[in-house]
Amino acid sequence: MSQKVYYIYPTYNPDKDTSGNLYIKYFTESFIENEDYVSNCNVKLGIISAFTNLKAEVFIFNWVDLIPYKRYGSIQTILFIFLLPLLWILNKKLVWILHNKQSHYGPNYLVTKVMDLMARFADVVIVHSQEGVEFFNEKYAAKFGFKVRHIPHPVYSQKIHAHIDEKWDYIIWGGIGPHKKILEFLEYVEQSSFFRDKKILICGQGQNENYASKIMSKTNTNIHFINRFITDKELKDLISSSRSTLFTFSPDSVLSSGSLIYSLNFNRRIIGKNVGNFRDLKGIVNCYDTFDEIEKIDISKPQNREAVCSYLEENTWNKFPNKLENFI
Repeated sequence: MSQKVYYIYPTYNPDKDTSGNLYIKYFTESFIENEDYVSNCNVKLGIISAFTNLKAEVFIFNWVDLIPYKRYGSIQTILFIFLLPLLWILNKKLVWILHNKQSHYGPNYLVTKVMDLMARFADVVIVHSQEGVEFFNEKYAAKFGFKVRHIPHPVYSQKIHAHIDEKWDYIIWGGIGPHKKILEFLEYVEQSSFFRDKKILICGQGQNENYASKIMSKTNTNIHFINRFITDKELKDLISSSRSTLFTFSPDSVLSSGSLIYSLNFNRRIIGKNVGNFRDLKGIVNCYDTFDEIEKIDISKPQNREAVCSYLEENTWNKFPNKLENFI
């Protein structure tokens, strides 16, 4: 593949990013390792930095649904609305990595506007799940359906982590917010005889103080909540000591989960909603529609190691730039 100059939004900034999500870091490094050039002048200016990187030939945008919620989000959104036609006039290639159906914060007019404009101006739309293709076509097939392409979410590592002594039956981890439906799950647990003696660990930084306090009120001797940022080393130990990883995401927004992909390397049972890339990995993920179905999943059974290793082999970050270039 011939060398191209890319601009990638958002730009990974280790001094500013405290989420622990390394998607953008690996995304950017994959293009650099592929001997492409990544233009990243004025990275601290948010979407404004795109105007100072117009030498780039290909502009790749992730999580545009979050722009209205950034600092000075309304101003950044207005600038983004002007940016897209400018890039089209300058004959730049535009790539939209579509992660969510809508913002995790719920319906928002500005988010809808930004997503509609991305569908119009993008040359190609990349999704990490088959449901992403279906979602895009439901909304935009009449005019833009030809743009959408599926690339499975790349993996963060090919290493299978060793198991350690099991302390927990279920671990729920990551940023703790209402869209995760953790509180609703715990309310179900309170009424379930099955979960009465099950050890459940919830760990991650609460994104909403009120929501986190409600979760804390549901804790007891079997349900533990670590309400703080979890380092990568801590997280590896916690997942390795859990019989299964449980995802309780709302289907209203999620199309693909990086947390799911991160969890593959632990070779533990993975349980997730029957949506997005959880559904795509049914040979690896035990999917459910309602909480009572979780009770029927035997977490003592070994994971499908062959299927896990196959996914880890086929979907490395170093293969991602070529997959994307084929669609551009």
